[in-house]
Amino acid sequence: MSGVGRPAQFAVQDVACGRCHTLFLRGELDMGGADHLEAVVFCLLVDGIEGISLNLSKLVFIDATGLRSVRAVRELCLTRGFAFSLARATGQVRRLFEMTGAADDLSVRSAGAARSPGRRQIRPVSALSI
Repeated sequence: MSGVGRPAQFAVQDVACGRCHTLFLRGELDMGGADHLEAVVFCLLVDGIEGISLNLSKLVFIDATGLRSVRAVRELCLTRGFAFSLARATGQVRRLFEMTGAADDLSVRSAGAARSPGRRQIRPVSALSI
């Protein structure tokens, strides 16, 4: 996405399938990364979408600010009626989600439960456990 600055230690790769977008997060999702993630999501909203899936397989670190950002993206999807899912949390990222209860709130699928790249699926908002 041009025009959206990003910190060197965090990156977002957007892979679109129709109007559903999978955002592959890479690096460290902290204060600077959280701002970048939210900017990317707002740009997608302007373009018109049906759903967002966050793939966390390459995310090596997340702090409270990053977790707040992920929750903000989920809330935005819920309020606008878009599908939302999280997949492939591992390591420190998975531990933070489990310790804070976010794994249950956000329905995080572990790396072993994720689908192959050719068979992405974004679950409808109504399927999330809140």
